[in-house]
Amino acid sequence: MNRLVGTPRRLLLYAREDALDARRERQLHTLWGLFGLVGLVITYSASQGTGAGVRSEPVGMVASLFGALVMLVPLVALGFVATTIVEKRRSGALTVLLGLPFARRTVVLGTLLGRSAVIASAPLVALLAALPVALVTDVAVDPGHLIAAAVTLSLLATTFVSIAVAISTLARSTMLATVTAFGAYVVFVFDGWSQLPAVVRYVIHGFERPETTATWAEVVAATSPMTAFANLVAGISPSLADASVASAAENPELWEEPAVAGAILLGWIVASTGIAAWRFRATDI
Repeated sequence: MNRLVGTPRRLLLYAREDALDARRERQLHTLWGLFGLVGLVITYSASQGTGAGVRSEPVGMVASLFGALVMLVPLVALGFVATTIVEKRRSGALTVLLGLPFARRTVVLGTLLGRSAVIASAPLVALLAALPVALVTDVAVDPGHLIAAAVTLSLLATTFVSIAVAISTLARSTMLATVTAFGAYVVFVFDGWSQLPAVVRYVIHGFERPETTATWAEVVAATSPMTAFANLVAGISPSLADASVASAAENPELWEEPAVAGAILLGWIVASTGIAAWRFRATDI
């Protein structure tokens, strides 16, 4: 029983210390400064485009900020987290940690929780920084859209942090982790994932473009975390979905429904964390 009670406590302790590591390494300050500046600049730009005394459309201002954050969150999640575990392994810090009452699974889950909290806080800072500027410059802000943006961006942050943690456990060097993280960003954010089925079908059809689109290809495309995110946001706030990097389906099929999209994002989190835990358990520290 003591072991069962102690494990969650150790997990929370590790997550807390991992988040504090981000602060000690100035990562948290950098993220807050960057995202706060983004919120200020975009909101001020929105005020300049409305004219004096004319209130902008609330959705337009929030959507412009939302679009920038959708691009930045995966970038900082992969860029800041992908080297976390591999750096600790190379520096010998993991040897010390595993000598304490921390299991390898605790290291993986604790890193996921701690870094997710750090990365998810960044877009919240941007949204909070935008509020006073919007009030002073008379730019209308819809609280509902801001809340929806905060919740969905936090989920997006957790999704990409889990992918970054998996990369960090799989990579043997910080250079390899960085390159893999960059590749993941390009594949997921710039629609490379949805092109994979097209490439496979192109090869299967003798290097000729098929005339029809296969259902399985559409299903695979919908499993991209960015596409799933867009489909999820479309069910919560269609106007915000227009600002997402990936386009939401206008007439969604079953696999493009918001509920399924949310399950896909959770699936990425669970699968990535599972791969990370499995790989880390077999890694020679």
